[in-house]
Amino acid sequence: MSPRILIPVDESPTSQHTIDAIIANRELMPAKVYLLHVVDVHLIQRLVPDIQKNMIYEASEKAGKRLLDKLAGRFYDAGFEPQLLLELGTPEAAILKVVEELDIQLLIIGRHPGGGGFRDIMFGSVASFVIRSIKCPVLLF
Repeated sequence: MSPRILIPVDESPTSQHTIDAIIANRELMPAKVYLLHVVDVHLIQRLVPDIQKNMIYEASEKAGKRLLDKLAGRFYDAGFEPQLLLELGTPEAAILKVVEELDIQLLIIGRHPGGGGFRDIMFGSVASFVIRSIKCPVLLF
């Protein structure tokens, strides 16, 4: 049985770098991987009037699906069989939820430079939170 590997993705250069590294090391990975994109609705919930939220959620979900399809193409071309997952919420909570629900055995995540504090500078705030909170191994790029 192959390990269940989760790869959170977005449009950032960090995510692209992580994808490049995974594809470059294709022979070390199982064919089936889970790609997760999280539409961060935190600001929508706080800043958008209720009457417009559904429209913005729908547009955000469509954009998230387009992004996943685009990134999945790179994985298909490299011989992977990506399973696409789209979540609405905050990245930190969504990653933890998916790891638990799918019994993920390895999380591969990129780190965004910047943020607050030394740990955030080194790992990025989402990666830092996940490292402190998750119960499976984490491969950090």
